[in-house]
Amino acid sequence: MTVPASKCFVRLSSERGFSLIEMLVAMAIMGVALSALYQSAMGSTRNARVSAEYSQAVALAESTMDDFSAQLVVGKEDRGQFGNFEWAARAESLGALGMQGSEQTDTSEENLALVTVWVSWAGDSNPREISLQSVGRISENVGDS
Repeated sequence: MTVPASKCFVRLSSERGFSLIEMLVAMAIMGVALSALYQSAMGSTRNARVSAEYSQAVALAESTMDDFSAQLVVGKEDRGQFGNFEWAARAESLGALGMQGSEQTDTSEENLALVTVWVSWAGDSNPREISLQSVGRISENVGDS
Protein backbone atom coordinates (compact mmCIF):
# COMPACT_ATOMS: atom_id res chain seq x y z
CA MET A 1 0.00 0.00 0.00
CA THR A 2 1.41 3.31 -1.02
CA VAL A 3 0.61 6.69 0.48
CA PRO A 4 -0.36 9.38 -1.98
CA ALA A 5 2.21 12.21 -2.25
CA SER A 6 -0.34 14.88 -1.36
CA LYS A 7 -0.83 13.43 2.13
CA CYS A 8 2.89 13.19 3.05
CA PHE A 9 3.38 16.92 3.60
CA VAL A 10 0.26 17.75 5.54
CA ARG A 11 1.04 19.30 8.94
CA LEU A 12 -1.08 18.69 11.94
CA SER A 13 -1.82 21.78 14.03
CA SER A 14 -0.40 20.12 17.16
CA GLU A 15 3.03 19.68 15.49
CA ARG A 16 3.39 23.33 14.56
CA GLY A 17 6.79 24.92 15.57
CA PHE A 18 7.97 28.50 15.98
CA SER A 19 8.28 30.68 12.93
CA LEU A 20 11.39 32.71 12.13
CA ILE A 21 9.63 35.96 13.09
CA GLU A 22 8.67 34.58 16.49
CA MET A 23 12.26 33.49 17.12
CA LEU A 24 13.61 36.92 16.13
CA VAL A 25 11.16 38.69 18.46
CA ALA A 26 12.07 36.36 21.32
CA MET A 27 15.81 36.97 20.75
CA ALA A 28 15.27 40.75 20.66
CA ILE A 29 13.33 40.68 23.95
CA MET A 30 16.01 38.53 25.54
CA GLY A 31 18.72 40.90 24.29
CA VAL A 32 17.00 43.93 25.80
CA ALA A 33 16.49 42.12 29.11
CA LEU A 34 20.12 40.98 29.29
CA SER A 35 21.33 44.47 28.43
CA ALA A 36 19.29 45.96 31.29
CA LEU A 37 20.62 43.30 33.66
CA TYR A 38 24.21 44.03 32.58
CA GLN A 39 23.74 47.78 33.11
CA SER A 40 22.31 47.15 36.56
CA ALA A 41 25.26 44.94 37.53
CA MET A 42 27.75 47.54 36.27
CA GLY A 43 25.99 50.28 38.26
CA SER A 44 26.09 48.18 41.41
CA THR A 45 29.80 47.47 40.95
CA ARG A 46 30.55 51.17 40.41
CA ASN A 47 28.53 52.16 43.50
CA ALA A 48 30.36 49.59 45.62
CA ARG A 49 33.73 50.92 44.45
CA VAL A 50 32.78 54.56 45.14
CA SER A 51 31.45 53.57 48.58
CA ALA A 52 34.73 51.82 49.37
CA GLU A 53 36.68 54.93 48.28
CA TYR A 54 34.57 57.13 50.54
CA SER A 55 35.08 54.73 53.46
CA GLN A 56 38.85 54.82 52.96
CA ALA A 57 38.81 58.62 52.69
CA VAL A 58 36.81 58.98 55.91
CA ALA A 59 39.17 56.60 57.74
CA LEU A 60 42.16 58.62 56.50
CA ALA A 61 40.50 61.90 57.52
CA GLU A 62 39.71 60.60 61.01
CA SER A 63 43.25 59.29 61.46
CA THR A 64 44.73 62.56 60.22
CA MET A 65 42.41 64.49 62.54
CA ASP A 66 43.62 62.47 65.53
CA ASP A 67 47.29 62.89 64.64
CA PHE A 68 46.92 66.57 63.81
CA SER A 69 44.98 67.36 67.00
CA ALA A 70 47.46 65.62 69.30
CA GLN A 71 49.64 68.76 69.50
CA LEU A 72 47.23 71.51 68.49
CA VAL A 73 48.61 74.98 67.73
CA VAL A 74 46.66 77.81 66.09
CA GLY A 75 47.82 78.38 62.53
CA LYS A 76 49.19 74.86 62.21
CA GLU A 77 48.85 73.48 58.67
CA ASP A 78 49.93 70.20 57.19
CA ARG A 79 49.38 68.26 53.99
CA GLY A 80 50.39 64.95 52.55
CA GLN A 81 49.52 62.00 50.38
CA PHE A 82 48.48 58.44 51.16
CA GLY A 83 48.06 56.15 48.16
CA ASN A 84 45.65 57.81 45.74
CA PHE A 85 44.43 60.22 48.42
CA GLU A 86 45.76 63.71 49.12
CA TRP A 87 44.98 65.35 52.45
CA ALA A 88 45.37 68.73 54.09
CA ALA A 89 44.70 69.89 57.65
CA ARG A 90 44.47 73.32 59.25
CA ALA A 91 43.78 74.70 62.74
CA GLU A 92 42.21 78.14 63.28
CA SER A 93 41.37 79.90 66.50
CA LEU A 94 37.65 79.99 67.23
CA GLY A 95 38.03 83.55 68.51
CA ALA A 96 39.58 84.60 65.19
CA LEU A 97 36.66 83.20 63.23
CA GLY A 98 34.44 86.04 64.41
CA MET A 99 31.79 84.37 66.46
CA GLN A 100 29.43 87.35 66.17
CA GLY A 101 26.04 86.83 67.62
CA SER A 102 27.40 84.53 70.26
CA GLU A 103 26.08 85.54 73.65
CA GLN A 104 28.78 83.60 75.40
CA THR A 105 31.16 86.01 77.11
CA ASP A 106 33.41 83.30 78.49
CA THR A 107 37.04 83.57 77.35
CA SER A 108 37.26 79.79 76.95
CA GLU A 109 36.81 80.26 73.17
CA GLU A 110 40.36 81.58 73.07
CA ASN A 111 41.63 78.14 74.13
CA LEU A 112 39.72 76.33 71.37
CA ALA A 113 40.64 75.80 67.75
CA LEU A 114 38.62 74.66 64.76
CA VAL A 115 40.41 71.78 63.05
CA THR A 116 39.53 71.06 59.42
CA VAL A 117 40.80 68.07 57.44
CA TRP A 118 40.25 67.67 53.69
CA VAL A 119 40.80 64.46 51.77
CA SER A 120 40.58 64.45 47.97
CA TRP A 121 41.09 61.82 45.29
CA ALA A 122 40.51 61.31 41.59
CA GLY A 123 37.12 59.73 40.98
CA ASP A 124 35.93 58.01 37.80
CA SER A 125 34.90 61.11 35.91
CA ASN A 126 35.43 63.92 38.42
CA PRO A 127 37.57 64.54 41.49
CA ARG A 128 35.99 63.80 44.87
CA GLU A 129 36.59 65.42 48.25
CA ILE A 130 35.41 65.13 51.82
CA SER A 131 36.10 67.37 54.79
CA LEU A 132 35.82 66.84 58.52
CA GLN A 133 35.72 69.56 61.16
CA SER A 134 36.21 69.33 64.88
CA VAL A 135 36.90 71.63 67.80
CA GLY A 136 39.96 70.94 69.89
CA ARG A 137 41.70 72.46 72.87
CA ILE A 138 44.87 74.39 72.02
CA SER A 139 47.98 72.85 73.53
CA GLU A 140 49.30 74.71 76.57
CA ASN A 141 52.94 74.16 75.63
CA VAL A 142 53.01 75.93 72.27
CA GLY A 143 56.81 76.09 72.14
CA ASP A 144 57.19 72.30 72.03
CA SER A 145 55.73 71.81 68.53
